[in-house]
Amino acid sequence: MPESAASSSGGAKPSDAKASASASSKGGAASGDSIPGLTLSGADDTKILINGKAVDFGMPVYDHTWSPDGKKVAFIDDKSNLWVANADGSGKTEVAKNTTEDKWAHPTWQVAKADPQSGVGAKNNLIFYSTAGNDTLWTVPATAKNGKPQLLSLGAYAEDGAVPPPKDGNMWPSAAGQFGSSVYQHDNGKDFDIYVRDDYLRQQGDLAFQHGEQPDLVMVGGSATTDPDPEVVFLREVGGSQHVFLVSLRASDGGSGSLPKAKDLTPDLKTGAATPALSPDGKTVVYSSESGVYAISVDGSWKPKKLMDGPGLPVFRPGS
Repeated sequence: MPESAASSSGGAKPSDAKASASASSKGGAASGDSIPGLTLSGADDTKILINGKAVDFGMPVYDHTWSPDGKKVAFIDDKSNLWVANADGSGKTEVAKNTTEDKWAHPTWQVAKADPQSGVGAKNNLIFYSTAGNDTLWTVPATAKNGKPQLLSLGAYAEDGAVPPPKDGNMWPSAAGQFGSSVYQHDNGKDFDIYVRDDYLRQQGDLAFQHGEQPDLVMVGGSATTDPDPEVVFLREVGGSQHVFLVSLRASDGGSGSLPKAKDLTPDLKTGAATPALSPDGKTVVYSSESGVYAISVDGSWKPKKLMDGPGLPVFRPGS
């Protein structure tokens, strides 16, 4: 099994720890408030830097992720339990308690409006990764208290002869928007591929593109008459180093692995990147490395900015 270049902390697999963007890493001064909506963990394992202020949640906080409205944050504690809290650290609720020795990591918020025409109901769930069953994805209602997670369904396309996506070897889920869409990373035994899952299709998963990991899905733009563009920032190895790439899923050719519009945002990077995050407007990407957390512009209009010394976990908070 290949080793991911970096993993989130908290419930991360031991084999993924070498370049972990850990919330418990002892970083230096941070200036994440210079990037609108960016939140950072890294200087203290109980705190998240929000709008330049370190908010103490009073307990270990790993792999934090924001609800689409930015009012709630979900995270994993040091015992691989799943929690939800208010942005100021109050109102902590244990959504699901991990009673096994499996590790949980990287929750993401799946929200979808009801669509009576397709028969899809409203959703407000958390999807997360577990080491159970050789790496699997699980889901639980975000409003649950001591809820019981269920294995996430991963069906195939409805076309004749369609092959269902693999049930294991899956991790690093990322959901976005109001359509139940999500992407996740699959271990193919040699490297990693990115799969897409969509509750509004007659299927629930298919290969989006090959040779990518640690995806972050963001629905960019959109209006009353146009749908938002699903964009994914991810890692891909180039010359022995992990580079940050950006691609629109609309540019995908349907799963053959060709992504002609994928853009290497860090062509000169030598040290390797981890945990990339795309801003809600699609204009800024923040990533971690061993030397620090950096922000780069998608269009190259400004020079990279160092936001924090040492590795950290950058996450954008919607609506802020």
